[in-house]
Amino acid sequence: MMKLQFQPLSAEVPVLFRVVELPQKQHLCKVKSLNKGDANSEVTVYYQSGLKNLREHALMELMVMHMEEPCFDFLRTKETLGTEFVEAKIEEFLVSFGERLSGLSEEAFKTQVTALIKLKECEDAHLGEEVDRNWFEVVTQQYVFKRLDKEIEALKLFSQEELVSWFLEHRNSSRKLSVHVVGFGAEENDSPDQSDACSPATPDNPPSSAYGEVSELTFLPASSPSLQDATLITDIRAFTSSLNLHPYHKILS
Repeated sequence: MMKLQFQPLSAEVPVLFRVVELPQKQHLCKVKSLNKGDANSEVTVYYQSGLKNLREHALMELMVMHMEEPCFDFLRTKETLGTEFVEAKIEEFLVSFGERLSGLSEEAFKTQVTALIKLKECEDAHLGEEVDRNWFEVVTQQYVFKRLDKEIEALKLFSQEELVSWFLEHRNSSRKLSVHVVGFGAEENDSPDQSDACSPATPDNPPSSAYGEVSELTFLPASSPSLQDATLITDIRAFTSSLNLHPYHKILS
């Protein structure tokens, strides 16, 4: 303490995480994998709905519950596909899900609501689970220790029309960010010498260990017509630093 000569802060300053507000236009960040020995690619599509309250948070949980099984059935495949084809399938699923949601029976809707309520009513399985749930309220400085009860009360008041309306309103939002990490292989239009890194290792061809082998990101253009209107990100730091930040908010009520 004497050597460092530090002083306590004048006031407690917790770390407040804030989220950037995406522009009203789809953006695409498509980069080559840093691992030359990996043929796998990954697609993450992020749709931003904006700030939310406790009731809207519960509504989104209910929507995800409706979406989970049909999404898995629609998107799972054993085929080897390129990243842009996968993104097109995600968009195709969302169209079909909107139709499915609009045609949902009142009984099916109530069944899902009841199932989610029962999950929230379950007692903590062990002490660690209870500690984690309550400690989250402390570290985020929200202190809503009866959060599950409040969410259950909100769920009981939801209507099917409200769920459909929320989905359709936010589905048409243009605040969308697509991130493609492209592996090495013929499916991603690599030449044979580039995809050699993915071939089986032999004494004459030792496996390439690959993390750190590529020293910088290689940004790629979009190739499919469906992504031609997306704005390409070629400098991640410049893109994020140009965006507005949402105000820090807590989901209290």
